[in-house]
Amino acid sequence: MFHGSCRKVSKVLSLALEPISKSDVHYLARVVSSRIIVASKPRYRRFIVVDETRLRIKKVWVYVWSAVDVDSGELLAIDASYGRSCLNTITLLKKALKLSVTSLWL
Repeated sequence: MFHGSCRKVSKVLSLALEPISKSDVHYLARVVSSRIIVASKPRYRRFIVVDETRLRIKKVWVYVWSAVDVDSGELLAIDASYGRSCLNTITLLKKALKLSVTSLWL
């Protein structure tokens, strides 16, 4: 649904006060997606915006990445990681570009 792993997100969120199962993460993702427009079909996208948020959970820094279509406001991809590198950005962009069709101008 968010092009992310529920198991990976549950590990990150379990660093908080109590453990969270991957099925609970999946349930929360379904509740959130009822309020957020999640892209499901590939189509032409003029611009894609990538945002990174740094959270501190139990003395550990966690980075939450998201990619959103500027024109429609659709969520294209979301990911969480312990590190902040260009590899994290590249993997998020690959997930987001799977839902976009680009036109090449030669």
